[in-house]
Amino acid sequence: MNEVENKMTTWIGSDFHWGHKNIMHHCPATRGHYRDVAHMNEDMCQRWNSIVGQNDLVYMLGDIAFMSGYDASKIISGLNGRKILIIGNHDSKSVRDYNFRKCFEEIHHYLEVKYNDRRLVMMHYPLMEWNQCHHGAIHLHGHLHQNPSGLERYRARNVGWDFTGRFLSTMEEIIEDAMRGEIKRHGNGEQPVM
Repeated sequence: MNEVENKMTTWIGSDFHWGHKNIMHHCPATRGHYRDVAHMNEDMCQRWNSIVGQNDLVYMLGDIAFMSGYDASKIISGLNGRKILIIGNHDSKSVRDYNFRKCFEEIHHYLEVKYNDRRLVMMHYPLMEWNQCHHGAIHLHGHLHQNPSGLERYRARNVGWDFTGRFLSTMEEIIEDAMRGEIKRHGNGEQPVM
């Protein structure tokens, strides 16, 4: 497990979908106001660079872009901060591209870190159970856009813009919110329905 030092701002987000025309229709609350994909892409880059500093760290929990890895790399390389990618279902082709891969310090399918003494389990997809969930570990995911996972009562949080309404969240904001959730019991501690 990696130990993350908190000497800069650490951000987290998911499901950016740069270049995805249909996302404007699928997620109208956050993206319905864009004129076209170029407008969305430009605004998202401006949003990012207005809040992320050069030395900040950003965990990107998948579904970065709907374009070639090379074209996505041109966008990502212009974004402030150091980036760690947790691969989403729409990233499988992009990660084959060298230019895309070199935009990230690390690339994972699943990642566990300790952040300010909290165990975090990150994956693009929501997990019904995650490592140490019954000991209070926090699960961070994306994938569902504006749809709830059913895990919100526990220490599991969708960090995507379309769900939170925040383009990026600080790790502290997400952890504080997650800590309001119940500790998920192993197997949920419920008796099976017969």
